[in-house]
Amino acid sequence: MNKEMRLEGKMAVIFGGVGRIGRTAAEAFLAQGASVLLVDRALDALDSVARDFNLSFPGMCEKLCVEIESKEDVQRLIDFIVERLGRVDVLLNSPAYIYRAPFLEHSIEEVDKQWQTNFRIVYLVAQAVAKLMAKQKSGKIINIASLGGTRPEKEHVGHCAVKSAVIALTKVMALELAEYNIQVNVIAPGPTETIPFSSPYYINHPEALKSIENRTPAGRIGRTSDHAGLLVFLASGESDWITGQVVLSDGGMGLA
Repeated sequence: MNKEMRLEGKMAVIFGGVGRIGRTAAEAFLAQGASVLLVDRALDALDSVARDFNLSFPGMCEKLCVEIESKEDVQRLIDFIVERLGRVDVLLNSPAYIYRAPFLEHSIEEVDKQWQTNFRIVYLVAQAVAKLMAKQKSGKIINIASLGGTRPEKEHVGHCAVKSAVIALTKVMALELAEYNIQVNVIAPGPTETIPFSSPYYINHPEALKSIENRTPAGRIGRTSDHAGLLVFLASGESDWITGQVVLSDGGMGLA
């Protein structure tokens, strides 16, 4: 085996596959020899991303358009994995929904939306895929949280609360799944060039973005590519002795 192909022969499922972190992970996994299943609800984007990947990595990228809202939706995903892929070695959970508002104005409805997307769905998918991995006696699960899950951030009460729940979930999963040779870790990215930072708020408040850059020791917000090497490491056999860890990928912002 080419030692550079750190994921050769692995099957990776990326939930939230057309998001910017999901796409970055998919490209990195494919480049390291893995086959990838992109799972997302955005059909047009899913078709486009999968088509582009299969041009560069012929036959290595599958897609499944499904909106995970119920156990039945999750079963559709599991049936696809079993019937089409046969196994799953890596699961990356990277769906994302974020809402910004001061606590006194932050509606419970928005908290519910963040809970549904960023925790409840992640829980359902992780639990179902972990059952497949338990039968295999091997697997890697990577959840995406946020620096906000480790420390408070003004105007992000829902985001911080939900991402801290993802971190707690990851640790319990790691503890219980270790006997099945499944490693579960969570990445907590700092501010990264994803959809929130191209939102009207930051367009209308460039000083807010500048403030974030000034508070980050690295002097800039992150790029999705900044997380690629870490994702590959946690998906590979190189991290077999690492589980239940919260890894900050934040340009040093957690220190500031």
